[in-house]
Amino acid sequence: MANSTINMSSVYDLPPLPSYTLTPVKPLIPYVSDFILSLFLPIAAYWIVSLFFHFIDVYDIWPQYRLHTPVEITQRNHVSRYEVARDVIIQQIIQVGMGAVLGLTEPEQMLGREEYDIARWAQRLRIAQRALPQLLGLLGLNAAAISQNVSGNHPNIAAVLAGGKYPGLMGLEAEGSVPTFASWEMVVASTIYWYIVPALQFAAAVIVLDTWQYFLHRAMHMNKWLYSM
Repeated sequence: MANSTINMSSVYDLPPLPSYTLTPVKPLIPYVSDFILSLFLPIAAYWIVSLFFHFIDVYDIWPQYRLHTPVEITQRNHVSRYEVARDVIIQQIIQVGMGAVLGLTEPEQMLGREEYDIARWAQRLRIAQRALPQLLGLLGLNAAAISQNVSGNHPNIAAVLAGGKYPGLMGLEAEGSVPTFASWEMVVASTIYWYIVPALQFAAAVIVLDTWQYFLHRAMHMNKWLYSM
Protein backbone atom coordinates (compact mmCIF):
# COMPACT_ATOMS: atom_id res chain seq x y z
CA MET A 1 0.00 0.00 0.00
CA ALA A 2 2.88 2.35 0.83
CA ASN A 3 4.51 1.69 -2.54
CA SER A 4 1.19 2.40 -4.26
CA THR A 5 0.93 5.74 -2.47
CA ILE A 6 4.47 6.70 -3.47
CA ASN A 7 3.83 5.79 -7.10
CA MET A 8 0.59 7.79 -7.24
CA SER A 9 2.24 10.85 -5.69
CA SER A 10 5.12 10.67 -8.18
CA VAL A 11 2.60 10.59 -11.05
CA TYR A 12 1.21 13.93 -9.96
CA ASP A 13 4.60 15.62 -9.47
CA LEU A 14 5.44 18.55 -11.68
CA PRO A 15 7.08 17.75 -15.03
CA PRO A 16 10.81 18.55 -14.95
CA LEU A 17 12.18 21.64 -16.62
CA PRO A 18 14.40 21.14 -19.67
CA SER A 19 18.10 21.90 -19.57
CA TYR A 20 19.48 24.73 -21.69
CA THR A 21 22.71 26.20 -23.01
CA LEU A 22 23.10 29.95 -23.37
CA THR A 23 24.71 31.54 -26.42
CA PRO A 24 25.20 35.26 -27.15
CA VAL A 25 22.59 36.92 -29.37
CA LYS A 26 23.92 37.69 -32.84
CA PRO A 27 23.75 41.40 -33.76
CA LEU A 28 20.95 42.52 -36.03
CA ILE A 29 23.46 44.09 -38.40
CA PRO A 30 26.89 42.44 -38.79
CA TYR A 31 29.81 44.41 -37.31
CA VAL A 32 27.42 46.79 -35.52
CA SER A 33 26.39 45.94 -31.97
CA ASP A 34 22.75 46.05 -30.95
CA PHE A 35 23.82 48.40 -28.15
CA ILE A 36 24.93 51.03 -30.67
CA LEU A 37 21.79 50.52 -32.75
CA SER A 38 19.57 50.98 -29.69
CA LEU A 39 21.18 54.38 -29.08
CA PHE A 40 21.12 55.82 -32.58
CA LEU A 41 18.28 54.14 -34.49
CA PRO A 42 15.58 56.10 -32.57
CA ILE A 43 17.41 59.33 -33.36
CA ALA A 44 17.75 58.41 -37.02
CA ALA A 45 14.05 57.51 -37.17
CA TYR A 46 13.13 60.84 -35.57
CA TRP A 47 15.09 62.91 -38.08
CA ILE A 48 13.91 60.89 -41.07
CA VAL A 49 10.25 61.32 -40.08
CA SER A 50 10.77 65.00 -39.17
CA LEU A 51 12.45 65.79 -42.48
CA PHE A 52 9.66 63.98 -44.30
CA PHE A 53 7.02 66.17 -42.68
CA HIS A 54 9.22 69.24 -43.13
CA PHE A 55 9.39 68.46 -46.87
CA ILE A 56 5.59 68.16 -46.96
CA ASP A 57 5.23 71.49 -45.15
CA VAL A 58 7.71 73.43 -47.30
CA TYR A 59 6.31 72.21 -50.62
CA ASP A 60 2.69 72.31 -49.41
CA ILE A 61 1.99 68.68 -50.30
CA TRP A 62 -1.50 67.31 -49.57
CA PRO A 63 -2.85 70.67 -48.33
CA GLN A 64 -6.38 69.22 -48.12
CA TYR A 65 -5.23 67.08 -45.19
CA ARG A 66 -3.74 69.89 -43.12
CA LEU A 67 -5.13 70.27 -39.61
CA HIS A 68 -4.13 73.95 -39.54
CA THR A 69 -3.75 76.44 -42.36
CA PRO A 70 -0.35 78.06 -43.00
CA VAL A 71 -1.73 81.33 -41.60
CA GLU A 72 -2.68 79.66 -38.32
CA ILE A 73 0.73 78.02 -38.08
CA THR A 74 2.45 81.38 -38.62
CA GLN A 75 0.36 83.05 -35.93
CA ARG A 76 0.77 80.31 -33.31
CA ASN A 77 4.34 79.18 -33.80
CA HIS A 78 6.78 81.84 -32.55
CA VAL A 79 9.79 79.55 -32.25
CA SER A 80 12.33 79.33 -35.05
CA ARG A 81 13.34 76.05 -36.62
CA TYR A 82 16.85 76.61 -35.29
CA GLU A 83 15.57 76.79 -31.70
CA VAL A 84 13.48 73.67 -32.21
CA ALA A 85 16.43 71.74 -33.67
CA ARG A 86 18.69 72.97 -30.87
CA ASP A 87 16.31 71.80 -28.14
CA VAL A 88 15.73 68.48 -29.88
CA ILE A 89 19.48 67.85 -30.11
CA ILE A 90 19.90 68.67 -26.40
CA GLN A 91 17.17 66.19 -25.51
CA GLN A 92 18.69 63.56 -27.78
CA ILE A 93 22.10 63.99 -26.16
CA ILE A 94 20.43 63.33 -22.80
CA GLN A 95 18.58 60.40 -24.35
CA VAL A 96 21.79 58.83 -25.67
CA GLY A 97 23.52 59.33 -22.33
CA MET A 98 20.71 57.70 -20.37
CA GLY A 99 20.44 54.90 -22.92
CA ALA A 100 24.18 54.26 -22.68
CA VAL A 101 24.03 54.08 -18.88
CA LEU A 102 21.09 51.69 -18.95
CA GLY A 103 22.58 49.58 -21.74
CA LEU A 104 25.99 49.25 -20.10
CA THR A 105 24.44 48.14 -16.80
CA GLU A 106 22.44 45.37 -18.47
CA PRO A 107 23.93 41.87 -18.86
CA GLU A 108 24.75 40.59 -22.32
CA GLN A 109 21.69 39.29 -24.15
CA MET A 110 21.69 35.53 -24.49
CA LEU A 111 19.67 32.90 -26.37
CA GLY A 112 18.87 29.30 -25.52
CA ARG A 113 16.60 29.60 -22.50
CA GLU A 114 13.31 30.00 -24.34
CA GLU A 115 12.10 26.41 -23.96
CA TYR A 116 13.05 26.46 -20.28
CA ASP A 117 11.08 29.68 -19.64
CA ILE A 118 8.06 28.34 -21.53
CA ALA A 119 8.19 25.18 -19.41
CA ARG A 120 8.28 27.35 -16.29
CA TRP A 121 5.05 29.00 -17.39
CA ALA A 122 3.60 25.56 -18.03
CA GLN A 123 4.59 24.58 -14.49
CA ARG A 124 2.83 27.65 -13.15
CA LEU A 125 -0.29 26.65 -15.06
CA ARG A 126 -0.09 23.16 -13.57
CA ILE A 127 0.29 24.59 -10.06
CA ALA A 128 -2.63 26.98 -10.64
CA GLN A 129 -4.83 24.00 -11.56
CA ARG A 130 -4.33 22.57 -8.08
CA ALA A 131 -6.43 25.40 -6.65
CA LEU A 132 -9.38 24.75 -8.98
CA PRO A 133 -11.09 22.01 -6.89
CA GLN A 134 -11.06 24.28 -3.82
CA LEU A 135 -12.38 27.24 -5.82
CA LEU A 136 -15.20 25.13 -7.25
CA GLY A 137 -15.89 23.83 -3.75
CA LEU A 138 -16.50 27.38 -2.58
CA LEU A 139 -19.23 27.56 -5.23
CA GLY A 140 -20.77 24.33 -4.00
CA LEU A 141 -19.47 22.20 -6.88
CA ASN A 142 -17.84 18.80 -6.55
CA ALA A 143 -14.82 19.00 -8.83
CA ALA A 144 -13.93 15.31 -8.40
CA ALA A 145 -17.40 14.15 -9.43
CA ILE A 146 -17.51 16.50 -12.42
CA SER A 147 -14.05 15.31 -13.43
CA GLN A 148 -15.16 11.68 -13.44
CA ASN A 149 -18.27 12.49 -15.47
CA VAL A 150 -16.34 14.22 -18.27
CA SER A 151 -13.23 12.03 -18.23
CA GLY A 152 -14.47 9.81 -21.05
CA ASN A 153 -15.05 12.51 -23.67
CA HIS A 154 -12.85 15.33 -22.37
CA PRO A 155 -9.77 13.94 -20.61
CA ASN A 156 -7.95 17.28 -20.51
CA ILE A 157 -10.91 19.05 -18.89
CA ALA A 158 -11.22 16.16 -16.44
CA ALA A 159 -7.53 16.49 -15.52
CA VAL A 160 -7.87 20.23 -14.96
CA LEU A 161 -10.94 19.76 -12.76
CA ALA A 162 -9.06 17.11 -10.79
CA GLY A 163 -6.44 19.67 -9.85
CA GLY A 164 -3.99 19.20 -12.70
CA LYS A 165 -3.64 15.43 -12.41
CA TYR A 166 -2.59 13.82 -15.69
CA PRO A 167 -1.75 10.21 -14.81
CA GLY A 168 -1.54 9.23 -18.48
CA LEU A 169 1.00 11.88 -19.46
CA MET A 170 4.39 10.34 -18.89
CA GLY A 171 7.68 10.61 -20.73
CA LEU A 172 11.07 8.98 -20.60
CA GLU A 173 14.13 10.76 -19.29
CA ALA A 174 17.57 9.58 -18.27
CA GLU A 175 16.30 8.98 -14.74
CA GLY A 176 13.28 7.01 -15.94
CA SER A 177 9.60 7.76 -16.44
CA VAL A 178 8.64 11.35 -15.59
CA PRO A 179 5.46 13.46 -15.93
CA THR A 180 5.07 15.63 -19.03
CA PHE A 181 2.97 18.66 -19.88
CA ALA A 182 -0.32 18.50 -21.74
CA SER A 183 -0.30 19.98 -25.23
CA TRP A 184 -2.74 22.72 -24.23
CA GLU A 185 -0.47 23.73 -21.34
CA MET A 186 2.45 24.18 -23.72
CA VAL A 187 0.33 26.18 -26.17
CA VAL A 188 -0.92 28.52 -23.44
CA ALA A 189 2.56 28.80 -21.91
CA SER A 190 4.05 29.65 -25.33
CA THR A 191 1.34 32.28 -25.89
CA ILE A 192 2.05 33.84 -22.52
CA TYR A 193 5.81 33.87 -23.11
CA TRP A 194 5.87 35.08 -26.71
CA TYR A 195 2.83 37.38 -26.84
CA ILE A 196 1.13 38.28 -23.54
CA VAL A 197 4.22 39.14 -21.49
CA PRO A 198 5.87 41.19 -24.30
CA ALA A 199 2.55 42.99 -24.92
CA LEU A 200 2.28 43.93 -21.24
CA GLN A 201 5.91 45.03 -21.14
CA PHE A 202 5.44 47.16 -24.26
CA ALA A 203 2.22 48.70 -22.88
CA ALA A 204 3.95 49.55 -19.58
CA ALA A 205 6.89 51.13 -21.45
CA VAL A 206 4.56 53.19 -23.65
CA ILE A 207 2.56 54.40 -20.64
CA VAL A 208 5.69 55.44 -18.73
CA LEU A 209 7.31 57.11 -21.74
CA ASP A 210 4.18 58.93 -22.91
CA THR A 211 3.39 60.10 -19.38
CA TRP A 212 6.91 61.47 -18.95
CA GLN A 213 6.84 63.18 -22.34
CA TYR A 214 3.41 64.67 -21.70
CA PHE A 215 4.28 66.26 -18.36
CA LEU A 216 7.68 67.45 -19.61
CA HIS A 217 6.04 69.05 -22.66
CA ARG A 218 3.33 70.57 -20.47
CA ALA A 219 5.93 71.94 -18.06
CA MET A 220 7.83 73.55 -20.91
CA HIS A 221 4.69 75.38 -22.02
CA MET A 222 3.56 76.46 -18.54
CA ASN A 223 6.92 77.37 -17.01
CA LYS A 224 8.23 80.68 -18.35
CA TRP A 225 11.86 79.79 -17.80
CA LEU A 226 11.57 76.44 -19.56
CA TYR A 227 9.53 77.98 -22.37
CA SER A 228 12.21 80.60 -22.97
CA MET A 229 15.00 78.05 -23.31
